[in-house]
Amino acid sequence: MKKPSLDEFSDVIRKSGGNLTQAATLLQVSRQTLHNWMNDDEEFKNVVKDSRLRVFDRCLDVAYVVAVGVPHYDPKTGEMIGWREKPDAGMLRYLLSTLGRDEGFGEKLNVNMENPLPTVINIIQEDRK
Repeated sequence: MKKPSLDEFSDVIRKSGGNLTQAATLLQVSRQTLHNWMNDDEEFKNVVKDSRLRVFDRCLDVAYVVAVGVPHYDPKTGEMIGWREKPDAGMLRYLLSTLGRDEGFGEKLNVNMENPLPTVINIIQEDRK
């Protein structure tokens, strides 16, 4: 198959969710051919990158729901009466420590290699303020 137009390529990448194996199958070419097209054409590469970032955004949406949970409300009073899915503190901590790094969340480890004993590594956890 000859190289598709950018619009055709975008449509196939969208349908495959950025999965290059599926995209290659839909286009009836090898994965290597897709890689060649992406290496030769920055716009093709950007289509795949954008598609994968969209998948990542959907994953973040799911991670957010897992982190904060799904409350169960009384339909008559509107008051929260429990959880459909309990919040996951581990996921919340992970999201804050990765996505919230610029806001001061997360952990920073300082490894000091200047130690007279070569088998010992001092690890100092600094408070970020």
